[in-house]
Amino acid sequence: MLLLSLMAGAHAGPAAAPAPAQDHPLVSFRPLTTYVQPATLCTLQVMVDDAVDSLSCMGAYITLNDTAVADVKIAREGQLFKAAGYPTFFYWSNVLPDSVIAEDCVLGYRTYFLAPGELVQLVFRAKALGVCTVSLSAVRLWDINRIELAPIPGEPARIIVRYPTGSDPPASPSGTFLNYPNPFNPVTVLVIDVPGSRGPETTPGEVAIAIYDVSGARVRSLFRGLLPAGHREILWDGRDDAGRFSAAGIYIAVAETATGMLNRKIVLVP
Repeated sequence: MLLLSLMAGAHAGPAAAPAPAQDHPLVSFRPLTTYVQPATLCTLQVMVDDAVDSLSCMGAYITLNDTAVADVKIAREGQLFKAAGYPTFFYWSNVLPDSVIAEDCVLGYRTYFLAPGELVQLVFRAKALGVCTVSLSAVRLWDINRIELAPIPGEPARIIVRYPTGSDPPASPSGTFLNYPNPFNPVTVLVIDVPGSRGPETTPGEVAIAIYDVSGARVRSLFRGLLPAGHREILWDGRDDAGRFSAAGIYIAVAETATGMLNRKIVLVP
């Protein structure tokens, strides 16, 4: 557990004591139930909510109740770390057949990113008919000051390995809405996974993206119209609708899609 050793060393001192944790972000799986056929792959996301202002490092410890049904093939760095705009240190390992550890940290002095979003992806291999329960046995998070928080692990997820019945519920649409870098000056890129309607992945969907200040006043209308389903990027140059540069501060990016509304807290720095 190399990352935990590095974090412990960063706080080492003759009279050092851990600072009391103030925030309790929820860390959970998405989706909670996945239907998959034998000999195929599926992905679970480990997500964190917005109950904390800043994050810099994480450690997720995952256990599986039945590796004969499914096991972890690979872990991937989550979008929050990928889009942070800083170098990162990502590590994962199958410490035991039924246990996986994934750790990540943005490198540099007082580097951080903003929640909510994806911490890590786990790719599972379905092997036999049955149900594999995936649990967060422990989770650790640190803020911008490398002070450890007190996250709350969410409910276990279930990977149900079976042949299609024709009545399985449809997969939930993606809710990814991020930006990078964050904080930024003067330009940031908003990243959204546009949900598709029935039909090919390229089927366009109606999307509206705008920037608001913390009082709820609209600062900039970035886009309104049809976008093909899938991963899309929209740039904000820090200007308002009148072409003036916006003041440094916290803004809310809002995306309206056919399946609902997504929002993202973004920070424009001096």
